[in-house]
Amino acid sequence: MNKLIFALLGILLTACGSSENEGQKAADNTVKIESPAKDIVEYYDNGAVKIRGKERDGKRIGKWESFYSNGYKWSESDYKNGFREGPIVVFYKNGMMRYDGRYYNDERTGLWQFYDSTGILIKKLNMDSASFVPDSLIR
Repeated sequence: MNKLIFALLGILLTACGSSENEGQKAADNTVKIESPAKDIVEYYDNGAVKIRGKERDGKRIGKWESFYSNGYKWSESDYKNGFREGPIVVFYKNGMMRYDGRYYNDERTGLWQFYDSTGILIKKLNMDSASFVPDSLIR
């Protein structure tokens, strides 16, 4: 009977150990506990959403979206530790794409494409070399 009680107690203590949500184990076996993310939403005077996303420790994280007062999306981009990281898309007030590109560590990188307000591609720019892509390669 005592062996059964100790076995059950051991299982119970093992099951009650730390969970993944408490933090991440670093290389030096210390546990880094992250503060919870906070939802951020700002509104126009007319009640429409102006901007929304998440912050942790005062730094933007994850997907952020901004909107025109008419409700159309203005932009969408991703953040990591307060820095733009990944794709970005920006729109005209009529909803058509204005440009798209990519950020790495808050720096523009790779191919960026620019459109007129009707959606026609007008320019490509390689941000890695800061050179325009010739028109002959656009159309």
